[in-house]
Amino acid sequence: MEVAKRVRITVLSDNFTSTIIPPLIGEWGFSAFIEADGVGVLYDVGNSGLPVVHNAEALGIDLRRDVDYVILSHGHSDHTGGLANQKLREALRGKVVIAHPNVSEKKFLSWRGRLDYIGIPLNKEEMEREFRLVLTREPLEFAKGVMFAGEVKSYGFPRYTKGLLKSSSEGVEQDDLLDDVPLYVNTPKGLVIITGCGHSGILNIIRHAKEVTGVEKVYAVLGGFHLLSSPSEHVDEVMKVLEGEADVIGPAHCSGFRARLTRKFIDAGVGSVIDIA
Repeated sequence: MEVAKRVRITVLSDNFTSTIIPPLIGEWGFSAFIEADGVGVLYDVGNSGLPVVHNAEALGIDLRRDVDYVILSHGHSDHTGGLANQKLREALRGKVVIAHPNVSEKKFLSWRGRLDYIGIPLNKEEMEREFRLVLTREPLEFAKGVMFAGEVKSYGFPRYTKGLLKSSSEGVEQDDLLDDVPLYVNTPKGLVIITGCGHSGILNIIRHAKEVTGVEKVYAVLGGFHLLSSPSEHVDEVMKVLEGEADVIGPAHCSGFRARLTRKFIDAGVGSVIDIA
């Protein structure tokens, strides 16, 4: 895998904001803008798209001009719902969107005794009309040093899919979230792994990243780890392994508060900027 020599990651949407000036906004969900040697990548579009639009403008990011690729980490609405935002969709219209083929499945959450729809707001046909859609299960290095991870297989570590369902010809069934796809960026300091929710399991993701990139050194892991509902003991076990793998760790979105107690913590809330060169 090639190396992107200059990388900047700016978090545009997360549950928490991390700046006083300029005033930014957050919501449940995630979105990050990655610049890698002049190529702009928008990883996820948040829940409503409002923070992405507002925060990008406040931080001097022109979504229409600066974004070359849009990556959808998976089909849940807190990562794809921004596509229903007219202003955001207009800014991204015609751009290359890369996702797993299952991203358009109808997805549901079983929670507190009810079933809620949490799928992507556009169907496949609408996506193809609006964007240049690329669907793949395989790893794809679409820019120098930047890889769409493809389907993450299991390496014996837990996956996090409890209460998550999808519709099928048989009705509603368990969703194994095979469309959960991280982003791998190879930098001079090592791999940077960015996750949306990490339903595949962050420890599986690290093994997968090393396997498909051929790079052993992991510099940073940031994004959602989906540990917020896990027992404290399990969170501690996962974070201990992560600390042995990565130099810095930025738990965001659905990672839960306990994951932020890591001694290698870096802030990955709205407005956080991580420069790597």
